[in-house]
Amino acid sequence: MKKKYTTPKYIKIALDIAYRIYNDDLKVGSKVSGRSTLSSKYNVSPETIRRSMTLLKDANIVKVTEKSGISIVSKTHAYRFIQNFKTKDNISRLQDETNKLIQQKNEIEENIEENINSIIEYSTQLRNIGLIYPFELEIPKDSPIIGNTIASTSFWQNTKATILGIKRDDQLIISPGPHLTFRESDIILFVGADGILQNVEIFINP
Repeated sequence: MKKKYTTPKYIKIALDIAYRIYNDDLKVGSKVSGRSTLSSKYNVSPETIRRSMTLLKDANIVKVTEKSGISIVSKTHAYRFIQNFKTKDNISRLQDETNKLIQQKNEIEENIEENINSIIEYSTQLRNIGLIYPFELEIPKDSPIIGNTIASTSFWQNTKATILGIKRDDQLIISPGPHLTFRESDIILFVGADGILQNVEIFINP
């Protein structure tokens, strides 16, 4: 799982200074404390402060010179910097939430696949004692469902059958999604109530 996004310290410091400029705690034309003073104030290394100042300089919020030090040059750019960060921060948060949802989706799909595998296994074991087991039907070459997806054929709505898997060549596709396209000679594994076999037979070979 992807680690949760956290804002680096040098960006936090740059944002703090930008907020102070926007709130007029620091005036345009005034000077910001030296790097050593700022490093003590924020309890970080001088290198972190240097990165923060570089960020503000690149955003045209401050001007950094060897002799004059760090001078504030724009309140407007400070505001833009704050707004741009909010947008990036929101994107990062959405990415985190999306990653969590993807992980949950993968876990759900894994659980579904395990359950379907169990259904197939148990049903096969019960085949010889007259209890329910998955039906199998091969799609004939002239079937109208060939080339169409499970969703587009409204398979369940038309047959009331639940597809457990599709045998295709030597492969068993467990719990095929709604976008799987039926092919000639696919073998459909399905379960359902009484009369379901006839429903599917009529539907795939009317």
